[in-house]
Amino acid sequence: MYHLAKVIEVILPEEEGTKSADNNGHALVETWDENKIIFRVSPKISASLKPGDFVLIDFSPVPCGGSAVPRHEITVIVKKSKGEKLWKSLVEYFHEKRRKRSSYGEVPAVQFPDHGMVR
Repeated sequence: MYHLAKVIEVILPEEEGTKSADNNGHALVETWDENKIIFRVSPKISASLKPGDFVLIDFSPVPCGGSAVPRHEITVIVKKSKGEKLWKSLVEYFHEKRRKRSSYGEVPAVQFPDHGMVR
């Protein structure tokens, strides 16, 4: 499972003044569903990553202490034209879903005997 995002800022361990316990690069990203999060960058691509790049964040499950947790690592830099096309499609999908949800309006309150109002 992957999530598309745009890179806002890259944080590399070799930058002056930066100290890192694991020497991994990180990046602040904005996702198509309006989140801003910092993720670890795969060492294989960290030197190539720059602000404005479209990336795929790997959410595939990995075993951790008997359970599966998302990987949470930027593993792919997407070609700009492909990234823009995917971004547009996902943002349109997100806003359409939001419009449908808000068009249902507020659910009316219901009076239950001896229990008061419930929404």
